Amino acid sequence: MLAVIGIVYGALVALAQTDFKFVIGYSSVSHMGFVLLGLMTLNQVGITGAVMQMFSHGVIAGLLFAIVGRIVYERTHTRQLAELETMHLSRRIPFAAWAFVIAGMASMGLPGFSGFVAELQVLIGAWIAKPWWVVAAGLGIVVGVAYTWRAMQKAFFSDGKASAHELEKERAHPFAAITWPEVTGVAMLAGVSLAVGLYPRILLDQIEPAVKALLAGGVQ
Repeated sequence: MLAVIGIVYGALVALAQTDFKFVIGYSSVSHMGFVLLGLMTLNQVGITGAVMQMFSHGVIAGLLFAIVGRIVYERTHTRQLAELETMHLSRRIPFAAWAFVIAGMASMGLPGFSGFVAELQVLIGAWIAKPWWVVAAGLGIVVGVAYTWRAMQKAFFSDGKASAHELEKERAHPFAAITWPEVTGVAMLAGVSLAVGLYPRILLDQIEPAVKALLAGGVQ
């Protein structure tokens, strides 16, 4: 019950945030709810999914915080979505915009990323234990798509058109160029999530024996 509450509550609070970094922070609360849910299933599939989720969330949260805290904030000096909405960042920092699109898809658990494998296993394990847990967790996933889409739209893809004065101001005061360390960090984190999502046996072959031993009473 506490795991399901954490998933839904974290997602709903993230949906209401006006600070970009707080959106990511409360999304972590929601994703950690999946870890607890997987552990509470007390079956191999669910616990394996919980361990996968811990790894996956570490990678994806690191990627999201790197984009928001390092790339965006260092150039805009604000985390308020209302202010970022007027800066047309998809045009001024296109790398950050599309990096967040990729990170957002990974965070939402789309197929092809590590989050999909982890959450799917947790949900299968939860269905085996108590099917209604899956229904409640599904609500958290839907809200997760909503808050990720909202943050993405407000921060990077606002519909507002820039005036001639704003365009002139942007040209006069451009943001600092994206650095190679920033590109490398984003590529490495996104690549790890993608690699695990496409070939989950990389981790499952290491996790499953340990989980089997745990459920059998531990290694003697």
